[in-house]
Amino acid sequence: MNLSEIRDFLAAEFAPVFVHQDVVVEAAEGGTARLKMVPDARHLRPGAIVSGPTLMMLADTAAYAALLSLPQDARMAVTSNLSVSFLRAGRGAIVQDARVVKAGRRLATILTEARDDAGEPLAIATLTYAMPGAAVS
Repeated sequence: MNLSEIRDFLAAEFAPVFVHQDVVVEAAEGGTARLKMVPDARHLRPGAIVSGPTLMMLADTAAYAALLSLPQDARMAVTSNLSVSFLRAGRGAIVQDARVVKAGRRLATILTEARDDAGEPLAIATLTYAMPGAAVS
């Protein structure tokens, strides 16, 4: 899918994330993706720190967008593992990058990094997706 198709697909299939939470797919091409989000009160912990679940959602969403940008049809891909390391407290806008490291017939591995608007790393994650047609139990 190209960037426009990815945006349309995600807005249609995942409206709670892309319409109601203001997540924007800024780029998606060749197994990479960049998302941006300006968190609001729903995404914050005490002290106005961006919550861990918000950072995990962005990592998972960016990984999926990166997969969708590949030639193979990944619309039915599902997350089978997500391992995240939180590096520092985040405040303000978040930029989430994702890069597909390997997309096989059954599994895909994606690396992600969340940064604040000053470019400081907030979290890194490794995700594994089960690909369409793979046996999932």
